[in-house]
This record gives sequence, C-alpha cells and structure tokens, in this order.
Amino acid sequence: MHQDMPAQRIQLGYEILGPIFFDFCHRLHTHFLAFDDRSTVFLFCTRAGLRLQYLYELFLASQGFDPPANPHQLFWTSRFMTAKGLFVRNPQATFQILAKEFGYTTVTTMLPCLLPADELGGLDLSFTSAFKSQLGSQPSPQLLEAIFSHSSGFADRLRQHYNQQSTLFKQQIEALVQQAPVAVLVDSGWQATTQRLLMEGFPEIDWQGLYFGRMGAPHQNWHFFNAIGLMFESAAYDPKQPATCIHYHHHIIEDLLEPELPSVEYLVSDGDSGAVLPPKPCRQFDYRSPTANEHHYAGVLQYFQSITRRQTLLDIRSNSRAAWQILDRKIRFPSPSDVDLLDVRPRSPDFGKRESNTVVCRSTSWLANRTPDDRLLHAIWKQGQIALDHPTDYHPKQALFAKQEPDIQPETEPLTILSDLPQVAIITRTKNRPVLLKRAAQSVAAQTLRDFVWVVVNDGGEAEAVEQILRQSPVDLRQVRVVHHPDSIGMEAASNRGIQTSQSKYLVIHDDDDTWQPEFLQRTVAFLENPPVPSMRGVITHATRWSEAILGDQVELLESTPYQDWVMTVPLYEMASGNMFAPISFLFDRAVYEEIGGFDESLPVLGDWDFNLRFLMKYDIGVIPEKLANYHHRDYQKTGDYSNSVYGAISKHQLFDTVVRNRGLRHLNAEELPLSSILSLARASGDIRAMVQEILRQRG
Repeated sequence: MHQDMPAQRIQLGYEILGPIFFDFCHRLHTHFLAFDDRSTVFLFCTRAGLRLQYLYELFLASQGFDPPANPHQLFWTSRFMTAKGLFVRNPQATFQILAKEFGYTTVTTMLPCLLPADELGGLDLSFTSAFKSQLGSQPSPQLLEAIFSHSSGFADRLRQHYNQQSTLFKQQIEALVQQAPVAVLVDSGWQATTQRLLMEGFPEIDWQGLYFGRMGAPHQNWHFFNAIGLMFESAAYDPKQPATCIHYHHHIIEDLLEPELPSVEYLVSDGDSGAVLPPKPCRQFDYRSPTANEHHYAGVLQYFQSITRRQTLLDIRSNSRAAWQILDRKIRFPSPSDVDLLDVRPRSPDFGKRESNTVVCRSTSWLANRTPDDRLLHAIWKQGQIALDHPTDYHPKQALFAKQEPDIQPETEPLTILSDLPQVAIITRTKNRPVLLKRAAQSVAAQTLRDFVWVVVNDGGEAEAVEQILRQSPVDLRQVRVVHHPDSIGMEAASNRGIQTSQSKYLVIHDDDDTWQPEFLQRTVAFLENPPVPSMRGVITHATRWSEAILGDQVELLESTPYQDWVMTVPLYEMASGNMFAPISFLFDRAVYEEIGGFDESLPVLGDWDFNLRFLMKYDIGVIPEKLANYHHRDYQKTGDYSNSVYGAISKHQLFDTVVRNRGLRHLNAEELPLSSILSLARASGDIRAMVQEILRQRG
C-alpha cells in the first residue's frame, strides 16, 4: 500500500462514509422517537452495536437533540451466543443453527469450535472414535444431538457449558428488558438472523429490529415487517438505489463498525454486581477510539466531530445521496487504487472459528501463486479482485456484478461478474446435466458478438458441479453469473429469476441442451437494432434439429434435419395453431418482456408458447432465414435429467396445450372475439384448402 494511502483512506471515511453514517444516525433517531412510549428498550447488539451507540451519541450531541426517554443499552450477543442461549429452551434449534453454520466443513473441524479455546485444554477427545465414520462428513442436527448426548468428558463439558450459557443469556435478557414488552435491536443487519432466533426462543417479547441495511435472496423469506433496513432494503442490487451496492461489499460497513476485539462467544457472571457480561478483554477494550489500522472509522469520527451546528434534513439527505453515488461507483467499478481505498482487515468469522478471511487475495495471501480464476473464486469482494488481477483491462463496463446474496447464503452466491449494461443477457436453465452445460458454455464462448452476460440458473441441481464447469469453461468469467436454487422452482420461474438478476437491452433463452452458430447473436442483435418495421421487437432464425444420444460423458450427434424452415413470417394466427420456433432461436427486447409480464410460472411446460402468443398480441417478430440455431433432441430418452421436456413430459404438453388455448380465448373481450375468430379461421381455412388442392393436383 502506498505510504500516503492511510491519509487517503481517512479522507474517504470523512468525505463518503461520514455523511452516510450521519444520515443513518438521523434515521435511527427518527425511528427511536416513533418507539418512544416508555414501553420499549433499545438494544445495541455487539460488536457493531458498540460503535453504533457511540456514533449515535455523537450525533445527538452535534445536533443538540435530547436522547430518547427509553433506555438504550448494550446487548452482548452474537449469532453464536444466541445459538447457545437457545439451548435450554430449544436444543433442536441450537443443533440446526450449528449444523447450518458449519455445513461447509467437517465434524472434525467443527468440534474444537464448540467450546471456548481456554476450555479445550485437557479434555479427552477420544470419544470421537464412536463417531469415526462421520468425522469427515458435514455436521447434521441429528449428529450434533448424538455428540451432545454422548457419555464422555467432552460431551459432559459441552452440555455444562451450553446449559450455563443458556441460563446466563436468559438472565442478561431479563436484566435488559425487565418489564418492557418491546425490545428493539440495533445492528448492521443484513438478514436479521439474531432477531429471528430471539423471536423463536423468547416469543414473550416483541422483538423489533433497526438495521443499517436488509438484504436476502429473492426466493427467501428474508423480509419481514418488524425488521427495518434504514439505508436500504433490497433482495439484490438495484441501480436506482445506490445504497444497494453494499450487496457486493458489505464488509466495508462491518469493518468500520466492529472494533478489533473478538466476537462474543460466551458470557460470565460478575462476582461483585452479579451482572451478566462478556469476558474482561471485551469490556475493557476502548472501542470508541480508532486503532492504527482503522482509517475509515477515524475519518467518520472526524466528520461527526466537524458538525458544529444543527443540520437540516435536506442537507443530511443530500450529502448522503452524493456520497452513496460515489461509493456505488467505487464498489462496483473499482480501479486498483479504489481497491486499496476500500480494502478492509481480514474478517474474523463467528462461531468460534479460528481462521480469518480476506476480501481480496493479495501477494501475501496463500492464493498468491494460484490462477486468477482461483483467486476470484475465493475473494469475498470479487469486483476488487478483478481490478487487482486485471489492472490494465480495467474499465467500468468490466466491473463485477457478483453477489446476489453476499456470504450469508453460500448456496445462492453467484460465481463471478457481469458487465454494466450489456446488449444481451443469455439465460440458461440447468439441473444436473453437466455434459450438456459444458457444450452450452462452448456455444456461448464462440459468439462473435462479445457484449453479453451469461446467467446460469441452477434449478435444484448440484451446485459445486455447476460452478466447476463454469470455472473451467471457455467463457470469460467476467461475463458469467450463476444463481443457485436449492430446490427446483420450474423452467419458467427459473427463466424469470435469471432475467431479474441481470441487466441488458435484449434477452434470449439458451437452454443447456441447445447450441448456436457463432454469428447468432451478432446477426439477431443487428436485426433488432435496425428492424424493417418498428413493431418488430423480436427476431428468430431458422434452426437445425439434431437428434443425439448421451453416452457416458460424451454427446453423440446422430442425424440433423431442418427445423421449421418453412417459417418466413410469424403471424399470430399461425402461432395460435402451435409453437413455431424453439427458444434457442428467439432474441427479444427486454422492455417487451417487462411489459407483458414475463414467463407464466404456473405452466410446467409450454411456457415459451404462451409467452410467444402474448408477445405477438403486442408486437411483431422478424425472421432471419439462416440456420444459426441448433435445437437438440434426445428422442430415445423419455425420462431422467437428460430428457427433453417435449418427450419427458409428453402428457403435460397435451394437457397444457388445452389450458393455454382456453385461457387465451377467455382473455378476449366481446368485441375482440368475433373479429379474431373470423380472421383466424378464415386464414386457416384458406391454408387448408390450398394444401388439399395441392395434394389433389399432385395425385393427378
């Protein structure tokens, strides 16, 4: 780091983070006043709560505001401490929390973390022989229950410690809350995990939450009314809300708020007062003053101390809004110097874990000699990592759009980056079809038009296999995003989720079993950029139908035939008789997708046909009569992951063919029905008559 970098980091804290946190404190105060009925206590959750409370007090002093009549106190807790605190009341909840938190590792790694480090000495771990076959596996609630129930010195100490901590935790809550029916937690936030646990473990208290921000994956129930994000609430980055850039680098907030002291892992009872407190190192730490490395926090303090007169709400909001716009750019589109400005200390994990994590992998990291792809995979702030590894290629349009849900839910964490506003978003739905996904990656990588983002939606398949394929694929990782759904949500819902987590001018569905010719995107985009008539907002190409077989990990092409090459125009009446093209052939305007409401998630099949019909009710579709798309079929394979929906779900196609037709007619009003029916039937009758006449003519 350059020698004057600390001064620049302090300046960033003063000019950018200072106005943001001043705005946060104003919002916090406003909400405090709304609760100010003397029946509420405000609890600042440590570690972040230590500095949040101090900044709030500085804010009150600078503005000449009286503090709320309700008490605001420190609540010594953490997710780990809360898990222990539930042990007596609900041990199954404790086991579930621990299993989830250590789900990425093994039982052997987990066991030493379950007790404080100073209590491990001298304990006999030989009891683990009873679980020998499971030590290398991931923890489960059932296995944790068995470990805690085991007859051994280690298990006895576990039960004793967790029973003791559960009792002390309850005593702390009772002392803080007393008779107040409402307790408002104040913390950095994100998914309000501690609040959720307290709501389940201590339902007699009305738990509310005021947080810096709230985030979560779209498919999760992360948003609930009594948990409020004061600066933003969003399931993903929203370009209209610059504050949502924290989705990509929320550690910049946590680093500033969390002093250099360990997370609260256990509580003790003070011998003199009987108060429930954390160990002395936590209590005696001077969290108000910045340490030598806490440059951002030092800058924020300078900003708060520089405010000598009451600020108008307009000033506070304007300063904060301007700061967010700058921070948004620096987080999403960082230059190498921005990475130095926004890098943070190694992150110490919760739940007794002894390791630490860095947000970017530098030369001192164990990953220094690994490939850029490896470093990108392990980096927490992926935008920063790409700026370090590709400094000469830096450009705002190459910035990482990495995390739909940073760190909190690894199973939904996208793999890598997206460009700012590419021309095309390619949406690929996949589930346990690695052979086909590899081929799809080759199809995408071969496109001569490079201005695209590839969004892979893993709809209930094995996550690691998908990520490994993408890491090894020929597609530039800066153009890839992957979204994992632990459980399948269906083809049309998967398409919608992929589209919703991307930005682009045009859209195309590239199913994992289909492919393109290299010029597909270039030719179709050029067509829509200058269509023959303005009403043409979509375009298809002709396609080749391939019959193929899956043999082990190889795809064997059997034969090819033209597919629907008689289509030269796409009339609505013709589409009403049956779908005229495959999704792989169709590029369309995102604005039309938004206008007609996307794909119908209630349809397990034929969703593309339904979408095409609604598209044609509003706009026209052009045709490029060249075979630039490949529509692949495994005709022999009627079931299993590698089957086509048209074969694997043939009965559903027959059923929903009628559903779509009936619904389309029901949606027509009285004036439209006669005209549309007459026009369609008249043209269809004319076509049938012409075909019959041609057959008769050929028969002589």
